[in-house]
Amino acid sequence: MCKRTKILYGIESAGGGSLKHLVYLVTKLSKEKFEITVIYSDARNEDIQIQLDDMKNSGVNLIHHSMSRNIHLLKDFKSLFYLLKFINKSKFDIVHAHSSKAGFLFRLAAYLKGVERIFYTPHCFYFQSREGIKKWVFIFLEKILAKVSTKIIVSESEYRAAIDNKITNDSKLEVINNAISFEMYKKNNQISQTLIKYNINEGDFIVGSIGRLSLQKDWETYIYTANEVLKKYPRTVFLIVGSGEQEKELRRLILELGLESKIKLTGYVTDIHNIYGIIDVFVSTSLWEGLPYVFLEAMQYKKAIVATNSTNQDMIFSNDNAFLCPVKDYKFISNKIISLIENKQLTKRMGEQGRELLEKKYSFELFAKKHSKLYN
Repeated sequence: MCKRTKILYGIESAGGGSLKHLVYLVTKLSKEKFEITVIYSDARNEDIQIQLDDMKNSGVNLIHHSMSRNIHLLKDFKSLFYLLKFINKSKFDIVHAHSSKAGFLFRLAAYLKGVERIFYTPHCFYFQSREGIKKWVFIFLEKILAKVSTKIIVSESEYRAAIDNKITNDSKLEVINNAISFEMYKKNNQISQTLIKYNINEGDFIVGSIGRLSLQKDWETYIYTANEVLKKYPRTVFLIVGSGEQEKELRRLILELGLESKIKLTGYVTDIHNIYGIIDVFVSTSLWEGLPYVFLEAMQYKKAIVATNSTNQDMIFSNDNAFLCPVKDYKFISNKIISLIENKQLTKRMGEQGRELLEKKYSFELFAKKHSKLYN
């Protein structure tokens, strides 16, 4: 039997799309060819036990190590020292880091310990969310670490950001778009029970948005968008699905606008297929994104999409399945939602075209095959 390739994956942001991406990847890769270890950090207000169990049951060696999300010199140095010892002891053939903090720590540790193949998936470059001197500091760090990376694996929009900011040359960038396994989404939607659970009347037009309650998602714009739509179409309900640090201030804004019966914060939802089962339109007001899984999920469930063109989202969609809008322009966004409320056939057609695009462009088999080819 041939010796298996030993891969170490590292992820700090243990939740959301980054973790989903990693779970898809490590559970799909051949365990006959690869011996896989994942070091993960603390979850961010999410229950990730199901994802951890999926990885463990597929034969992945899981190790928890708490990492600081923000820059913290002492904690970061301790994490780097831990990784140096761990990599030195286990002798990995490949180290593959996911997201910015792990991208810094794991790549540096792998380079210092002489790992020959070092990969990095940014899940949206951190500098894409910054302005001024902070942006240039993070661009500088990405340029330095790109020199020790074998490949940086990016979505199409991240590729453009990397080239525009001269992070590295084209030969070090590998475009592998996120993908979802259609089989994992074949679940029966409990529509009636879900409507009752969130006190929504049958026949209401339902707009949904899913994500962490954080600055990145710009929920304030989403709430003001809802306020505009509701002036014209009061039989509309807006869902905010997720948890996070902004929950209190969002509830306060909703209360100030008198929209507590029309904008519903569901908290973190495990059975997310039930949310997609009841919504008519998916909306994203994010200030920056890579290729979030919520877009692919919305396309899987044949939902029309209204999204801010924050960081080259025009690379993701065709003109037929999504309306792209300026960032923070809640009146523009609300007009697009209203056009879908007024034209149910358009809403249905956009959803169907999104599903067609998903099947052509975001194949799960291609996603796994491209990673496997890189590793080999």
